[in-house]
Amino acid sequence: MPVAVAVTASALMTAPTATAAGASPPAKAAAAQAAPCPALPCEGSDPGSVTAWQTGGAPKLVKEAVLASGSRLRLYTGKPAWDTVGTVYSWAEVTLTGATKGRGWLRTEENLGDGIDIRTSLEHPRSYRDTTGTTGMFLYDTIRSGVVYANGACITDGKETGCVNATVATVVPNGPCAGWCSEADPTAIAASDWSYVDRSDLDRVALPSGASVQKVDGRLKQGSYLGWAEGQLAGSGGRFWLEAWQGAGRWGEVYTEFTPAGASRTTSGSTRAYSWLPELRACVSDSSGTACTRDPEATTTAPTQAPCATLPCAGVDSSTVTEWMPNYEPRLVEDANVYQGGRLKIWEGRPAWDPHHMYYWGEAELPTGRTGVFATLMTHTNATIGSRPERPVPVPGTRLTATGRTKMIALDPLGGKEIAGLVVDGRTWAFATHQGNNLYMTDKEGTMGPCAPGEICEGVAPSTVTQWASVATDWSTAALPGGQKVTLSGSRPSWSVSDYYAWAHTTATGTTVWLEDKAPGGTYTKVAAEKIMKATSGQSVRACISDGTSTVCTKPLL
Repeated sequence: MPVAVAVTASALMTAPTATAAGASPPAKAAAAQAAPCPALPCEGSDPGSVTAWQTGGAPKLVKEAVLASGSRLRLYTGKPAWDTVGTVYSWAEVTLTGATKGRGWLRTEENLGDGIDIRTSLEHPRSYRDTTGTTGMFLYDTIRSGVVYANGACITDGKETGCVNATVATVVPNGPCAGWCSEADPTAIAASDWSYVDRSDLDRVALPSGASVQKVDGRLKQGSYLGWAEGQLAGSGGRFWLEAWQGAGRWGEVYTEFTPAGASRTTSGSTRAYSWLPELRACVSDSSGTACTRDPEATTTAPTQAPCATLPCAGVDSSTVTEWMPNYEPRLVEDANVYQGGRLKIWEGRPAWDPHHMYYWGEAELPTGRTGVFATLMTHTNATIGSRPERPVPVPGTRLTATGRTKMIALDPLGGKEIAGLVVDGRTWAFATHQGNNLYMTDKEGTMGPCAPGEICEGVAPSTVTQWASVATDWSTAALPGGQKVTLSGSRPSWSVSDYYAWAHTTATGTTVWLEDKAPGGTYTKVAAEKIMKATSGQSVRACISDGTSTVCTKPLL
């Protein structure tokens, strides 16, 4: 069995700096500490509660990122003594300085080769925090399929975002948008926010009058690609604008009709900049003629007529769409599939009559002769930098109770909502969600629980859960002056689609234990009795214990 190195919990946040420089804490005798979970590896346990580390496995600083505001992120690894296998865990130490919308979080980085990097934020409640402190501990790396691990971390203060992994630390400005930019004023974006701005001579045309237009491409350091037009008009009566490729040799001035004003101008200057739209060209016109930066012989055509007066359209059957945008023909993006049971395929496409939304629909295969069988499309929000996915909610009008196909629903690719789907065959459920960085389809299955799949269960004891999707782990502890301890634990039962649950428990006698969480007004309130689970974000939840004289609670992340 590996030899343990003892480190007091209070010293944890200062010890890593020394060990990162090559120093090791002195070894001394210490009682063996029990693992904070019944089955290794643990997920989300408090690194500050570790009393001893494996020899050579004391906390080590991997990388650090410091923002201009002074906010700082440090990624650590260590081998707690209670994991006798010698597993390497990671966690982040977050320091937020004067940030009102700051956040630090752990993420998984997977390199698939050929320049393809998949970066996914962990969804576990203890994997992020909005205040100064540390996250929970997770596996640093693994080759085991389906096991959560964190080999990277990020921090944002609302103005900059810094990210680290084992090899690099980067800090980039957030730019003018929270997350990906769908539309922006290019003249208001600071020069330091751009990775590049390209004004190619091949994308510039002029008229005999001297009026001209330049199509411009740019990329922000935070990752967004934008395109816009810069025009110089010679006199009154002129105009310049943007057009989008409609396919089949057609360009369409769709922006003026369907997007916010800003894609067409009658005075010199710049249009708004747009992203996630088909290929662009810029055109200019006045009394001396008309010219465009691409396909000069092609004329502007009206887009295919939409089946509704106002976009996006609702309740449209995908089979009635006669033309799709180039490169946006229908494709299968997710497949929620119960083995030898129900199935829900989720399709994606962009009709030619709406270049600004992605449309989704589901095709369900459901068994007959069973109760509780259904399939539904769902959405959840996952928009801004470092955000967590909110609970998926069913899309009205898309619930199927027999084999069939839903109508199409529209989502703005930059609106922050992700498509998802749930299928229940009466015995088992399967859930799938399509994230923006998915290169392959994935789904997860679960058993039927004490409430309907996708709903929050109330009044359930953790002792009744026979299988966990995430390892049930002790998140934090607190002790009364007399030594009686209360423990906050949490996990996701296998019957829960997306919700994590927390509960409070103790082995002490003569005490009262309960679970608290913040109410909407910001005050703490009791949400569950001892050993009763409550769905939680994990950030403000805490376990409390009282002996009638004194009361203490575990320290929340917020």
